[in-house]
Amino acid sequence: MPDHAHAPGPGPAGSARRRLATGTVVVAFGLVVTGVGTLAMLSLAARSLPSAAYADFVVWWTVATLLGTSFGVFEVYLARLLISDLTAGRSHHSASGLMIGRAGVMVGVLSVGLLMAAPVLAQDLFSGELAPALLLPVFMSLMAMQALQRGASTGRHDFVAIAVQLATDGVARAAVVGALVALGADSVTTLSLGCSAAVVVSIVVASRRLGPWLARPRVRGKEVPFRPVLLLLVGSAGPLLANNGSVPWLRSIEAVSPHVLGAFAGAVTLSRIPTQFVSAVMSPLLAHLSSSVEAQDEAAFRRVRRTADTITAVLGVIYVLVFAGLGQLALALLLGPDFTLGMANLAVLAAASSGMFVAVVQQAALGALDRWHWVALAWGAATVTFMLVLALPGDALWRATLAPLVGVGTALVIMWLFGRNAWTSTSRHSVARPAG
Repeated sequence: MPDHAHAPGPGPAGSARRRLATGTVVVAFGLVVTGVGTLAMLSLAARSLPSAAYADFVVWWTVATLLGTSFGVFEVYLARLLISDLTAGRSHHSASGLMIGRAGVMVGVLSVGLLMAAPVLAQDLFSGELAPALLLPVFMSLMAMQALQRGASTGRHDFVAIAVQLATDGVARAAVVGALVALGADSVTTLSLGCSAAVVVSIVVASRRLGPWLARPRVRGKEVPFRPVLLLLVGSAGPLLANNGSVPWLRSIEAVSPHVLGAFAGAVTLSRIPTQFVSAVMSPLLAHLSSSVEAQDEAAFRRVRRTADTITAVLGVIYVLVFAGLGQLALALLLGPDFTLGMANLAVLAAASSGMFVAVVQQAALGALDRWHWVALAWGAATVTFMLVLALPGDALWRATLAPLVGVGTALVIMWLFGRNAWTSTSRHSVARPAG
């Protein structure tokens, strides 16, 4: 890709809506495939591993993806920077190199912490097995590369590359885990290695579509401010805990049986899959809203945001009703008849996912306007309320069920309050950097 490639602007309203719809459909296809791959992996593991080992594996998967998705902050900010640079005709290497370098620092710090905590994690989460704990930093590092690659793709408006990465990851995950099960090499460690191998394949395949996207890593650079990245990192714990945090907490306190833990983890995974589909709009929506900000087209910005808010809210209500009614059947088909969870628990988990539908739109809008401090504040408060719910007395399963909903609700209220009138005529300059 040339150093000064042009990023598509918002253009006429009709063409902008078509690009947004097309990008959403393309990314959604990749998310559908990777979601099916995750379900296939969990189904194979539930039927091949003993219940205690399966509980350990779903906890590993939950913790590993929780750590890996923390690098979504680099994906979002890199995309925003590249859209600004490419619109202004600047080289993409500066932003790419800095985001890669800073993500690398975060990988190193977290990896050291994980390795130091590995004996404790092995004892508390993986029935004393050390290997799964040692694989956590490996999987996290690979997911960090995936996030950076998606950020580069969004910045270039290449949503096909995102779909290729996601779809390849899902297909490879299901194929590798299926092969391991067929060969009788199914254990928590081997399945974890298989998931890591699938991520490697997805990065390689997507790179062939995207072309050169890496740049020389560096950490210091005044042309790319560090404060927004720090703010996003501070706020990243909220959505991560809301999506996955209840599962390792429930495992660590050993308050439920392996079958109940497996059913809860499966329900969390099932309830979050529609969130992934709705998140398909995140990359094209962020690209479109950011381009509207660069062009100072407030009308287009507000129109797209209003439409996305309405659609996600309606979909959320429908999803709660559907998942509450069919969730038990879906769990039985996915994991087997021994894994069940109450209808009320399923409805609450679905409500938390529905809240994430709307949060996707709110965060994209605030990110396009470079209001990172509001995003950080919202999810930081969500982290506090999530932990408070877990600390309350009462049934552990219900606390684990309610905590995600309370956290997401907290973030939504704060983002709505601060984002109602977030548009300013100077918002585009907050990411501007010298051309040289």
